[in-house]
Amino acid sequence: PGPTPDPTPDPGPTDPDPEPTPDPGPDPTPDPAGMRLFVGGNGQLAGQPGLADRLRLAPAEGADAVGTPSTGVVAQATDLTGTSTGGSTQFSLGLDAGTSVGNGTRVRVSYDLTGNGTWDRVETYHYFATDPEPGWEQYTHDQGLQGVEGGLGDLRGGTVRVEVWNVIGTGATDLDAHRSTVTLPFTG
Repeated sequence: PGPTPDPTPDPGPTDPDPEPTPDPGPDPTPDPAGMRLFVGGNGQLAGQPGLADRLRLAPAEGADAVGTPSTGVVAQATDLTGTSTGGSTQFSLGLDAGTSVGNGTRVRVSYDLTGNGTWDRVETYHYFATDPEPGWEQYTHDQGLQGVEGGLGDLRGGTVRVEVWNVIGTGATDLDAHRSTVTLPFTG
C-alpha cells in the first residue's frame, strides 16, 4: 500500500514581520464616573488619604444611636463643583470591630448642592453588621439605602458631608482611613 501521509500540513514560510495582535479596546467594566474622596480623620473628605491609619468609632450610645452620628466620624468637603452623572453614591469603608460582638455601623451622605447651608439630599444606608473576628471588612453601598430625602442636581460651590457611626453594639469599631472612600456621582 505505500507510505502513510503525514497528517500535519506544511505551515509554509513564516511571516518575518507579523501584524501585532489588535488592542481589544477599553475595559468593558470601567470604574464608575465620579469624584472619589477619602474619609479623613481631620474632618475632611479629600482626594488623598489623611495621616491617620485608623479612626475610632465609639460604641453605640442609647436609643438615639440609630439616627445620631455623634459618636462617629464626620468628614466634609466644601466648595465642590461638578455635573451630575445621573448615577448614585458609591462607598467602600474598611471596618474592624476586633472581637466585639453585635456591632453595626451606618453611613449617611448629605449633599448641599449650592453651599447655602440647606441639605438638598440626604442618603442613609442600612447598617453593616461587623463580625467578632479581628481584620478588615468592607462596608459598601451594596448594603442598600434605608432612606433618602431630596434629589440630586449639579454641584455649584456645594458641600458634601459623610457621617459614619455605630448604631448598635457595645464595642468600638475602627475605620481604615487609608482605604475608605466615597465616590460622588459628579464629574468636573
